[in-house]
Amino acid sequence: MISTRKKLNAQQYYSEFQRGLWDLINHLDNLETVPDPSIYRQLRYYSIVGPAALPPDQLDRYNRLINDMLSVYNSATICAYNEPFRCGLRLQPDLVTTMARSRNWDELQFVWTEWRRNTGQQIKDSFEQMVQISNEAAKLNNFSNTAEYWNFPFESSTLNEDLEDAWEEIKPLYELLHAYVRRRLRDYYGPDKISRQAPLPAHILGNMWAQSWVNIFDITQPYPGQNFLDVTPEMKKQGYTPLDIFRLAEDFFVSLNMTALPLDFWSGSVLQEPIDRVVLCQPSAWDFCNRRDYRIKMCTQTNMKDLITAHHELAHIHYFLHYKNLPKVFRDGANPAFHEAIGEAIGLSVGTPRHLQQLGLVQNSVEDTAVDINYLYAMALDKVVFLPFAYIMDKWRYDIFKRERLKDQYNCNWWRLSEEYMGIKPPVLRSEMDFDPGSKYHIPANIPYLR
Repeated sequence: MISTRKKLNAQQYYSEFQRGLWDLINHLDNLETVPDPSIYRQLRYYSIVGPAALPPDQLDRYNRLINDMLSVYNSATICAYNEPFRCGLRLQPDLVTTMARSRNWDELQFVWTEWRRNTGQQIKDSFEQMVQISNEAAKLNNFSNTAEYWNFPFESSTLNEDLEDAWEEIKPLYELLHAYVRRRLRDYYGPDKISRQAPLPAHILGNMWAQSWVNIFDITQPYPGQNFLDVTPEMKKQGYTPLDIFRLAEDFFVSLNMTALPLDFWSGSVLQEPIDRVVLCQPSAWDFCNRRDYRIKMCTQTNMKDLITAHHELAHIHYFLHYKNLPKVFRDGANPAFHEAIGEAIGLSVGTPRHLQQLGLVQNSVEDTAVDINYLYAMALDKVVFLPFAYIMDKWRYDIFKRERLKDQYNCNWWRLSEEYMGIKPPVLRSEMDFDPGSKYHIPANIPYLR
């Protein structure tokens, strides 16, 4: 495992390179007079270096704060419910599995609360310090605050209004879905646990952060017994391994007339959880920016979800490959959301019954209205539910970056937005001693979520 010192040294080395470039561009007389639009765009983007614009001592402090927060997050463990001597349970795979499969109200509440006690609650002070330094970096890049800096790559002066308009279009569908799920959960857990009108308790929705509800499909499905398409049993029956899943994904892209992956991809990637070290299992794709080294890190399991995720991650890799010979500024998505949009589109294509039948993972084609509705409902539990969660992740942070919400309002504002947009509430009383947003990786990592 790479030590914290090595990571900090690598961050410092790259930041020094960025700052040197930034200094050179800032000595240009007038950037706006550059006649070539391609060169102008490159210079404009090179002049935005983010935290690298900070003085060395502040940059080191910024990097240390993020690394310290991530160290807390990545090493967090809890003990099992009603088993105080069975400890060391990690987010992946232990807690994620419990939140997905358990239907024990008290166990879910315990896991939900303990994870937040051992992550977010531990990093609130560091987060506040990081916000202050992040805003200083934004100002050095000629932005008012970090929110404005994060919005810059979208190149839209009306981005916030556009997002709110998009949400208003989706909201009626989400409210219908929410009402249906509440009724089914009320039937399952009883009226003493689920009110007809109150927000849904966040811990019983099948996911640590309630960003997807697909794991409660089994107790809320419209047509019980009319199983929608899930090829996990067939994948296991056929002996699929993580490598097989990625080979299958590669075949998909080659069938679209794309280039086969370089050999270095297969030797450098981590496609399943190593047995000799602890790694963060969040799937990710990496472009090492040398036009030859591309890798994926993913703790792949043999199931349909990871089959689709593998295609999603390889979409990133093929996007990297397609623009590898362009100038550095253009070796990225058209905007921060573009990569994810392509990955999602590929994932939707892979999950269709016809494609899975072609792969030999569906033996008989099923054409039945009940099955179709169950399938579309499961899709909504994942895709539609995710939209308000993704929206408030950055909406909440933007309020903080703009200093519209201070430290004594962090948690309260998180739950205000969660109730307003998602219709969910915490399962137990919360206070500003808690820092529940910090239980999600992107908060301590200071990574935008809007994409």
